[in-house]
Amino acid sequence: MASRTKLVYQQDGDIRQLPSKVISINPVSSLPAADQASIKDATDEDVAIITDETIFYVQGGGQPSDTGTIASENATFEVNSVRHPATGSQILHFGRFNPPGSTDTIKEGDEIKQTIDSEKRDLHSRLHTAGHVLGLAINHLSREGVLPPLTESKASHYPNSAAVEFIGLIDGKHKAAIQAKTDEFVKGATEVKIHWWPMARLRKECEGVGDDFELPEGEELGRVVEMVGLGSYPCGGTHVGNCGSTGKIEVKKIARTKGVSRISYKVE
Repeated sequence: MASRTKLVYQQDGDIRQLPSKVISINPVSSLPAADQASIKDATDEDVAIITDETIFYVQGGGQPSDTGTIASENATFEVNSVRHPATGSQILHFGRFNPPGSTDTIKEGDEIKQTIDSEKRDLHSRLHTAGHVLGLAINHLSREGVLPPLTESKASHYPNSAAVEFIGLIDGKHKAAIQAKTDEFVKGATEVKIHWWPMARLRKECEGVGDDFELPEGEELGRVVEMVGLGSYPCGGTHVGNCGSTGKIEVKKIARTKGVSRISYKVE
């Protein structure tokens, strides 16, 4: 069985550069069809690199992947997206060599240096944490009776399309209350912690855990992000160190359709 890529960012989200080893380099055209589908309009220059470890966030959980570079002494590979494979657990770093045609200067087994775009990572981390803060604010208001009973369903933490969704209808008149509670949580600047919990505790203490929630195959502990004193979510994403570091969270709009409320937001 092929060894899995170690997801270093899940243990330490502050690392921005990492030495690692190349496991394989393959043209996108040689990958299984399901993996080729991860890249639109791929050309002969598009390549997938697998490394033994990675600090690049892998797209998923409502958060976009990191971008950056994988470099040796003689070549630079521009990473423009990172995906889980259709099968297995060796992470695919998609991109192109710069300059083109230098693919023979990084080889399987080479020691390389990964560097991620720090500005982009910081924004994504702020947005992801902000989505949880907003979700917790809405859950608290629901339990307080300000909002009707609600079930948190999913979220997007992408720039320009960030939103949390709840099953249940939230009237637009509650926007001010949601903004006020969110502001309260941001101002409190409570610490954000990462834990690894067994399923029983995760189901008991986390928000947003549906009946169909499962841990990855072979895993006994789930990764959890806790906004101390406010609540927790099962989450593989990257986050800031405290709720105040999200910056101002602006509740933009409450949209309702087919029994679902979508609350969009941005960070300033």
